[in-house]
Amino acid sequence: MAINAGRLKKHIEIWRYVSTVNDAGSDVNRLEKVKTVFGEIRPVRGSEYTEYYKEQHELSIKVTLRYWAGLKATDVLVYHGRQYLIQSVINPEEANYILEVMCVEKNEKRKPEA
Repeated sequence: MAINAGRLKKHIEIWRYVSTVNDAGSDVNRLEKVKTVFGEIRPVRGSEYTEYYKEQHELSIKVTLRYWAGLKATDVLVYHGRQYLIQSVINPEEANYILEVMCVEKNEKRKPEA
């Protein structure tokens, strides 16, 4: 099984929530960059029409990446400053060569500026 490497030409950052202690001594969850990978981003077209008529507009996308065992469903993908929250991570045919990551973009959930 192989994937056309020319399809994976977008730089996608993987961010993860990390618990840290702030100056006041309380635990704070913040996003930290874990890794930058190459991938392909495509909108999920079947629900575009119904998505438009929801109160909260969300863009559903499918991101195709090379297999990486460290990817978690709680991670956040960032592409050109836009955050994509992971809904599911699919390993097609359990072959460990690519991952299909189903995500949604929410405008109100932005990562804090560094």
